[in-house]
Amino acid sequence: MSFDVRLHPTGLSDVDVETLLHFGVEGALCVADDSVHPASADALLSHFEDLVERQVPRLERLGLKAWAALGVHPAVLPRRGLERVMEALPACFRTGKVVAVGLTGLWKGGAHEEAALVAQLELAQSWRLPVVLGTPRAEREKLTRRLLAVLTETGFPPERALVEGATAKTIGAILALGFHAGLTLQKGATEPEKVVALVTKLGPERLHLMSGAGHGSFDLLALPRTVHLLRKAGLSRAVAGRVGGRNAARFLGLPVEE
Repeated sequence: MSFDVRLHPTGLSDVDVETLLHFGVEGALCVADDSVHPASADALLSHFEDLVERQVPRLERLGLKAWAALGVHPAVLPRRGLERVMEALPACFRTGKVVAVGLTGLWKGGAHEEAALVAQLELAQSWRLPVVLGTPRAEREKLTRRLLAVLTETGFPPERALVEGATAKTIGAILALGFHAGLTLQKGATEPEKVVALVTKLGPERLHLMSGAGHGSFDLLALPRTVHLLRKAGLSRAVAGRVGGRNAARFLGLPVEE
C-alpha cells in the first residue's frame, strides 16, 4: 500500500484527498503539528479533538485509510498546562484511531523542549506506542544529533522511533543507531529525485516517505511521484512498496497488504 506518514488534513480539501486516492495513495498518518495558535493547553486539546473526531473520519468517508499521531510539537509548547495535555492523551489513545505519539522532537533545543520530549517518550513507552519525531530545517544536523542523543539516553526502543526530515547528511546516524528514518518529500528536505539515490545506496530497511501535504509549501503528489521514480529507476516493486508504505504499516502496527 502507498502510505503517507505525515499528512495535515486541515490543509487539504476533499478534492485534494480524492486526487491522492486517484494517484494510488491508500492511507495516511495525520499528525498533530505546529499550527496551534495560541500555543496553549486548550488550543492543543482542541487540535487533538479536531484530528481524531473530525479530520480522520472525513478522510475515511472519502475513502482514505487514516489514523492519527498526537503529541505536542516543540514549536508550540505551552508556557503552562503541559501536564494537563499529557493527562488527556490516554483518553485519545483509547479511541483506537491514535496509533503513535507525534509530532514531537526538537525545534530550537534547550531544557524546556527536552523535558517535554522526554515526557512524551515516557508516555509512548508506557502505552507501547511508536513515536514520530522531527527537527526544523534550520540547524537540522545539530538538532538531529541532539535528538538522537536524547533518544539514546532515555533508552527508548529504537525500533519504535521514526525520525523524520532525514537527509543525506543525517540518515546514516539515524539508521546506524537502529531508528527509522523518514524522508520528507519537500524542497529543502529530501526531494523525490534524491530518494532514488538514497534507497539504491541504503536499501529499503527502516525507510519511510512523508509528504507533509496540507502544511506550508507542499507537493500534493510527491509521494506517488516518488514511488513512480523508484520503479522507473529499476528498483523492484517489492522495494518501492516497502519504502512507499509497507514499512510504515508495520512500524505503526497496521494491517500490511502485500
